[in-house]
Amino acid sequence: MFVANNMVSDRRVIREAATVAAAGFAVTVHAIAQRREKLPTTEQHPDGFTIVRHRMGLIPPVLPIRPRPLALLLHPFWCALAITVAVARKVRLPLAGAALLAIRWTAWATLAARAAGSAQILHAHDLSGALPALATLRANPGAVLLYDSHEVFLESGRWANSPAFIRRILANRFEQPALRRATALIAVNPQVIEELAKRYEIPERQVVTYNCPPAWNPEPRGTELRSTIGVGADAQVILYHGGFSAHRGLEELLLAIRDPRLAAAHLVFLGYGPLEATLRAAAAEPALAGRVHVLKAVAPEVLDRWVSGADVGMCTVLPSTLNHRISTPNKLFESIGAGVPVVGSDFATMRDILLGDPDGPLGAVCDPTNAHDVATAIHSILSMSPSDRADLRARCIRAAAARWNWEAQATRLTELYRSLPSA
Repeated sequence: MFVANNMVSDRRVIREAATVAAAGFAVTVHAIAQRREKLPTTEQHPDGFTIVRHRMGLIPPVLPIRPRPLALLLHPFWCALAITVAVARKVRLPLAGAALLAIRWTAWATLAARAAGSAQILHAHDLSGALPALATLRANPGAVLLYDSHEVFLESGRWANSPAFIRRILANRFEQPALRRATALIAVNPQVIEELAKRYEIPERQVVTYNCPPAWNPEPRGTELRSTIGVGADAQVILYHGGFSAHRGLEELLLAIRDPRLAAAHLVFLGYGPLEATLRAAAAEPALAGRVHVLKAVAPEVLDRWVSGADVGMCTVLPSTLNHRISTPNKLFESIGAGVPVVGSDFATMRDILLGDPDGPLGAVCDPTNAHDVATAIHSILSMSPSDRADLRARCIRAAAARWNWEAQATRLTELYRSLPSA
């Protein structure tokens, strides 16, 4: 597997690697070694796979691949990548600085490709992971390539705002060749596959693995969240957990909590990010009477217990990018798995999950840009009778046990791997 991060907190890749390892495959994940982090170069993960971290150095290694390393270094992609990063960060890098950045990315991809040279299956996570996979295929053309799309890559982050000519280079010279060469396309939801099919020629075989947490029993509910904010079992608790960053609907949620219909509710932000100061300033306002709480993120292994203590889970991402509009965030399934009904953005992807469950609704949807609409959706859950809220909680737990758990998703991935020619 190839993934362009340090493999410390990428829950999707960790779960997929563990699933494939449990199916009897020898799995190595090639990741990035960040300069300032003191992580081991080689690590045996407790879930049965190996992580190898490669540095983004200044001099790419000599590889037995075609094209030769110098040609690979001078490929238009590396220049496009450096320019994109510079533009997106609004940093005016000199030509030499851009060239050095391109070399560092080349070094990681070529190191990873050399290390994976004899692999039978190459599992590329997103376009960034496809780069070393494509390089490996030049020396090992018999390997099987799987393309795992965590989102529509060129519509994410800095890439969504990159110049059109750079996006065309990345699409035509890298993503399309990777998809054309891949035996199967793996994606986080069907909508990502639909969008990629509009843009590219994609593999006939497609597998959806939602980012669901492992199955667990959330009864009895966890007490950690309520005890930390100092409220009892009868208090109404609204929870947002995840990154404190723009386009997550946090500002709209701060407006929604001021709605008179939510005057008795407590709003908890659990996580970290650049908007933390804004959230803490709101929490300190006398007008909110201590009803807004900002808590540091908790360890992944205890997160489910914290989430289970809420009455409503928030997943109101804004429609600022295509990926947001077709997203199925981790917190959506984490909340459902904890028995917590969700207020989500009224996008087709989330609407189908929250309102289309065969057992009945698992929450409510709203216009995430409209604070009044957000408050109305929250109120529709909190104003239910105790028995109706208990039924809604039970329905979420049943849905998570039947469909929205990693074990159900893992079955599809295992079936794919066992059907591959090299297996």
